[in-house]
Amino acid sequence: MSDKGLAIPKIIVTLSDVQNENNTHVKEAEDNRAFFDIIEYRGDLKVMDNESYKEELLYLRNKFPNKRLLFTYRMFDDRDRAMIEAANYYEIIKYIITNDLCDIVDIDLMIYEQYMDELLSLARQHQIEVLISHHEYQYTPRIKDMLAMYKKMISLNADYCKLAVMPHDGKDVLNLMDAVYETKQAYEANVIGIAMGDMGKITRLACGVFGSSMTFGYVGEPVAPGQIHVKDLHHQLAVY
Repeated sequence: MSDKGLAIPKIIVTLSDVQNENNTHVKEAEDNRAFFDIIEYRGDLKVMDNESYKEELLYLRNKFPNKRLLFTYRMFDDRDRAMIEAANYYEIIKYIITNDLCDIVDIDLMIYEQYMDELLSLARQHQIEVLISHHEYQYTPRIKDMLAMYKKMISLNADYCKLAVMPHDGKDVLNLMDAVYETKQAYEANVIGIAMGDMGKITRLACGVFGSSMTFGYVGEPVAPGQIHVKDLHHQLAVY
């Protein structure tokens, strides 16, 4: 079997509420535009109505015409508490897709099957790529469970398959990397694996060695535990 690792992952920068009074994060992103490839807009970091999301995303299109846009709305917080009803989540994602407001849309793996099927169908109709994600903020699942999650995402024809977990020791970090590597070797898929927190920072830096196709950085302040500034991330990825 040929080794499908040693990729240079794309860098994603996370932004939210981009039309605020100071716009400092957007300005910092403009200053560091050479160090990232994709902008993730996190709709859940400041809840708005759909028209406001549209204005925000069109604003980013205008500011960064050469960057791809990923729209994300997290269903659960870092204590695994639901932040939005599934039906409301579905309506937001449906609106983003049907109005062609992004290039990639994040869909939570745990959404109801009917909603998943409908959103996948809509995304394909609108030629929007799909990133299916699952987050475990409290622990790291067993390797076989992570492999099963990746396999499920692949079976849904996801364009990108993302797992983010919380490690409690080095073994958890290695298990996540192993799940990424084994999935990448077994399938022609864009796999993303992140171990959160300081302990998991190595997964953001050495991810390409194990086959991860994307990694997340920040401007302004981190929006996830263990994130690295996009400029530092860009330079350190070259080392790995």
